[in-house]
Amino acid sequence: MPGIVGFTKGNRTNCINTLKKMQCSITHYDYYRKGKMFCDEYVCATGSYINTMQEDQPYIHSGVYVWLDGEFFNSNELREVFLECSNYDTDAEILITLYKNYSDFSFLRKIDGLYSAIIYDKNKGKVYLITDRYGLRHLYFMIYNGQLYWSSEVKSMLEVPGFRPKINNETLSEFFALGYPLENRTWFEQVELLPSGTVTTWNLKTCTLEQNQYWWWNEIKPLKGNIDENEIVEELGNRFVQAVKKRSKGRIGLTLSGGLDSRAILAAMPKYTDFIHAITFGKRHSADVQLARRAAYVKGAKHHAVELSGANWIEPRFRGVWWTDGQLDLMHMHGIEAKSIIANYMDINLNGFAGDAILGGSCLINDRTSGIISTEDIRKLFSYTSIADFDVISHLYLKQYETLTKPDYVFLQNRVRRFTFSGTKIGLVTTEQRKPFYDNNLIEFIYSLPDTFRYKSYIYKKMLLKYFPLFFEKIPWQKTGVPISWSTDKINRNLSLIQNLKSNKTSNYTDYPTWIKQKPAKFIFEEILLNNKNALYENFISKEKILREWQAHINNEKVYSINLCRYLTFEIWLQQVYEKKYREGFSAL
Repeated sequence: MPGIVGFTKGNRTNCINTLKKMQCSITHYDYYRKGKMFCDEYVCATGSYINTMQEDQPYIHSGVYVWLDGEFFNSNELREVFLECSNYDTDAEILITLYKNYSDFSFLRKIDGLYSAIIYDKNKGKVYLITDRYGLRHLYFMIYNGQLYWSSEVKSMLEVPGFRPKINNETLSEFFALGYPLENRTWFEQVELLPSGTVTTWNLKTCTLEQNQYWWWNEIKPLKGNIDENEIVEELGNRFVQAVKKRSKGRIGLTLSGGLDSRAILAAMPKYTDFIHAITFGKRHSADVQLARRAAYVKGAKHHAVELSGANWIEPRFRGVWWTDGQLDLMHMHGIEAKSIIANYMDINLNGFAGDAILGGSCLINDRTSGIISTEDIRKLFSYTSIADFDVISHLYLKQYETLTKPDYVFLQNRVRRFTFSGTKIGLVTTEQRKPFYDNNLIEFIYSLPDTFRYKSYIYKKMLLKYFPLFFEKIPWQKTGVPISWSTDKINRNLSLIQNLKSNKTSNYTDYPTWIKQKPAKFIFEEILLNNKNALYENFISKEKILREWQAHINNEKVYSINLCRYLTFEIWLQQVYEKKYREGFSAL
């Protein structure tokens, strides 16, 4: 994933060489546009970009320098309302002007965007690391030998002279329980992800760090007064349409599944948008492919299906482990096979990221309307392998949620921000990604409502049927096999038909348990996990445990596909970090 890298200098030499290596570590293809090398007596920084969206950086004004990764979606509002001027061309220019016009960072609360940024104020002797409200444009940092380092990818830290990474044991337990690290942890003890909605300040004189949060979920207040359901549907639809419209500039397309979220985006895309390409990945005759094709036909979009099979799924995922810094198990890198095809047809991909949680209420435990998040709520949200694991982990991060009333916030901050977004990182290697469901106005409205409106997608379905009937009245939802317009009675009358559809082997778009037993995956698992005398995972996991689970899976005694993929991901990442192997794939050795 392209982005930004840099560090404070201290008394170090060969800074430009280190900066070039860090830049190269996030430059995954030769066609990337490398940013300028900036280096003065205090700071070195640069970036790497996949297309012409990002202007030359840094943007400079009166001793203040800005590097921006990502974009703002309400730039016009920021220019007209907060700057009272429309002469600012770029988001970096808007950011630096807001910074100079305001005495604090409260203006960041008004930015609707997915971004991370560095502001270096030479006059004040400070460097500011900034994340968007939701922390979705990842930026990592490390304090090493008294200096600050930052990068959009963890692997850049491997280029820091003298740095020797140490595996974080908390991340280890979380990864094998969930498939991703929680909160701000990474695989390395010394490296952290910047928290959501924060400004992290580094004082160049004292070499000290300070973090201040400018936005948190408790700023969303409950809607007061009488709530009219029809008005809610109308307002929700308007905000969703506007969220898609704001993100529909440029050569856009979308990844389209058989679910509700990406189809809703397709339906809401403006009529003036250029010819739309929709990409679906999955087994050849899967429900996702068939339903997506029907939705694309209604829109008049060109549909492309990319087949996933036992023959093609595993090889590209070696690179995927490298691109995601080992923080996503390779089983869940669905669609990495479609990456180059997506890049051929679009510069910007709209996707239904987190729509099921934000509008659909998929992480709601019940239809309660209030109550502080409890430990029991957290345990139900995450499927830990044991209560012991949960007890060890939960007390480390639960405190910041103890005054919040919606379990969604824990879910969005962890599973969505750390797990789901890791899949986005794979897409970002070649194509910019935009996420309409993470629109500020949309989120602030939907979370001001009682949870009863989101429970089992109640208000979401109402909105979809009202605004986009051609896409939802007759085309089934992949999750249920029937259209969302069907009443409970109609579903009950056709229950046997629905059960047959759901049990059909072609309904799922993947079949990893079977594919792991087939070549080439079977050979790869055996060579790396079982036959490799130089395996590094044995310093952390028992080989006997992996062997038992492998044999049980191969012999059809029990399905261990998720565990096995996590073991393989971990070993690949260890080899990539410590032995510099597998960075280009298994066959590259």
